[in-house]
Amino acid sequence: MSMKQQEWISRSVAAGLALLWSVFILIPLYIMVMTALKTPVDLAANPFGLPHELTWGNFAKAWQDANLARAIRNSFILTASSIFLIVILGAMAAYPLARRTHWTAVTYYFLAAIMAPFQLAMLPLYRLMKALHLINTYHGIILIYVAISLPMAVFLYTGFIKGINTELEEAALVDGAGPFRMFWQVIFPLLKPVTSTVVIMNVLSLWNDFFIVLLYLPRQEMRTLQLAIFTFVGQYNRDYTLIMAAVILSIAPMIMLFLLLQKQFVAGIAGGAVKG
Repeated sequence: MSMKQQEWISRSVAAGLALLWSVFILIPLYIMVMTALKTPVDLAANPFGLPHELTWGNFAKAWQDANLARAIRNSFILTASSIFLIVILGAMAAYPLARRTHWTAVTYYFLAAIMAPFQLAMLPLYRLMKALHLINTYHGIILIYVAISLPMAVFLYTGFIKGINTELEEAALVDGAGPFRMFWQVIFPLLKPVTSTVVIMNVLSLWNDFFIVLLYLPRQEMRTLQLAIFTFVGQYNRDYTLIMAAVILSIAPMIMLFLLLQKQFVAGIAGGAVKG
């Protein structure tokens, strides 16, 4: 078998696997969209088929009944503030870890934090936050989000910075730049790919978080998107048409963000994982 034939077979297998994986992804997406465009009667009669009539009003009703405008605002405040702190603190912590080999023990500390499940600290953390009057506050949730997400961010930033040539820093040092100026003017602008990775990974997890806000942010006017969608789920009744319409409205911003940053996301994953 020639090299061209082997290459053609490998590409065909890869394309087939990609197509199969796409089908598995598109089936739930199809069900979600079709459900959002049906009436409850139509859904009960034909759960997986096409709707007899497109019910676009489900989106407007979901938006109004769950007060998604307020929920999106709350989610945006929590997510944007947390991402800002994660990027700044993660990059600043990773820089000395990448350049000082004798700080390896600190790197292992961050790796250990990645492996620790949140459920272990759930109840003690609740008691601590209650004692500090951080329940039902934005800054309390932001502190939790930053603490949970920072170890992985530091890990990715550290691996990426190790792949940056030190000659740039040596040239800046000759020009009289100190460590603070060297980091912000030389190193940080080079971290765009891995920063995009950190942003996408954490935006997806924080934007879609349900458990933490359910525990530590129960006040109704501070509900995030996921808690707002949960209002359509009752003990004896669930309106899946409105649930799916609200879910589509909630994931639309994340899809747009990923499409904008997908190239940087792949580059950051490669740089932060392989070089590290």
